[in-house]
Amino acid sequence: MRERWDWLYFFQIIALGSLSVLIISAINPVLARNQLLFWAIGLFILFWASKIDYQRWANYAIVFYAVSLVALIALFFIGSPIRGSIRWIDLGFFRFQPAEIAKAATILFLAKFYSHNSAGKLTNLILGFVIILPAIALIFFQPDIGNTFAFFIIWLGIIFAAGLKIKHAIILLAVSAILLFTLFQVLAPYQKERLTTFVNPVSDPLGTGYNIIQSKIAIGSGLIFGKGYGYGSQSQLQFLPEAESDFIFASISEHLGLTGASLILVLFTWLMFRTINFTKSTDRFGQLIIIGMVSYLLVQFLVNVGMNLGLLPVTGITFPLISYGGSSLITNLFILGIVFAIAKKTTNY
Repeated sequence: MRERWDWLYFFQIIALGSLSVLIISAINPVLARNQLLFWAIGLFILFWASKIDYQRWANYAIVFYAVSLVALIALFFIGSPIRGSIRWIDLGFFRFQPAEIAKAATILFLAKFYSHNSAGKLTNLILGFVIILPAIALIFFQPDIGNTFAFFIIWLGIIFAAGLKIKHAIILLAVSAILLFTLFQVLAPYQKERLTTFVNPVSDPLGTGYNIIQSKIAIGSGLIFGKGYGYGSQSQLQFLPEAESDFIFASISEHLGLTGASLILVLFTWLMFRTINFTKSTDRFGQLIIIGMVSYLLVQFLVNVGMNLGLLPVTGITFPLISYGGSSLITNLFILGIVFAIAKKTTNY
């Protein structure tokens, strides 16, 4: 077994970060400077996490998860409401989103639990879900449907890798269908409008359908090579809302066209494939950490791109490593640091 730094893997991460800062700079230079700072902090945390034996996280997983729950509860008392949701804690010099920290904690906690308990046993399957239910409930009532969905995906990805049986999978599908119907009934009115309007955005072009329409215009106008760096009218003139975060894929398509959008998609997909490859030569705990991370990064990637293309409802889920935002980026780089620690002990590069 050898331990060495995977420079190609690091290059893939840096390449995505460079393209992210490049596009954000074209939209808002001030935000680009902030994003560079977030990257500096995140890369420091990545290097720090990569130096720690990843198996040690099994000892801290329950404490990490408990702290994340405390932060989610504190959100309802000291959080800053933004557009009807309470998702951020403002420390004055920095705003952070506890849900992002909770994702990392949940991955580590579930990885520890299912590394010793097979998901093929129904009691373990249920117990694992009960463990993360407090985090899911707290995030759902913020309300934050997008991140609630992400937690389900983390759990599903890990239990699938931990031996989920087909008969239990069928039961889960049936229960999920019932839950989705029930959850729709208790959604806030604006959330229901988002879900129904995406089917026919022109029914409310200046309201709930506005974001999807502007996103499609931005993507379509970029054609093959884009309008040119800094010449995206939709994002530059602020017709496209949240152009640096939720709709950054549309911004990339407008500025750099199909060529730039394809480059982002290829780089991100390549990163995910190489991450999965590390599961071949590590222990159960390491495998489940990687599966949990890839599950949530992939679903955020697919939902964000689908949302930008008008194929999925607008949920507020960002593009990992690309969208503007400190909490999400730093959390992602922290988990990737743990993946580096796992990769350093594998024999397959």
